[in-house]
Amino acid sequence: MQVTVEIPERVAQELESARVGLSEIIQRGLAQPISTESALAQELIEFLGGGPGPREILAFRPCQDSVQRASELLDRNRDGTLTPDERAELDEIAAWNRVFALIKAQARLHLQAPS
Repeated sequence: MQVTVEIPERVAQELESARVGLSEIIQRGLAQPISTESALAQELIEFLGGGPGPREILAFRPCQDSVQRASELLDRNRDGTLTPDERAELDEIAAWNRVFALIKAQARLHLQAPS
């Protein structure tokens, strides 16, 4: 299978040197389980562990510290100054964001279902 993606020039230059192992890098990235190390992950796990109902799930917002940290990482990502550890943290936040978006979608469906 061949996949074509458009990436920034600076990323393309970095990938050129890793071309041989790129397939393996992608496979490892896709196979990695979601991490629970970030403050956001801990916050979500604690919240979900309390057994919230659909309305509580829809109303949930991360604490200001988590929002601020994500914003800082996104800024550094735009500037191209993320460290490898920060990249991993940003990837973890993105993964949890996707999971929680699915949970919120299910909560919406549950509330819309006839009783």
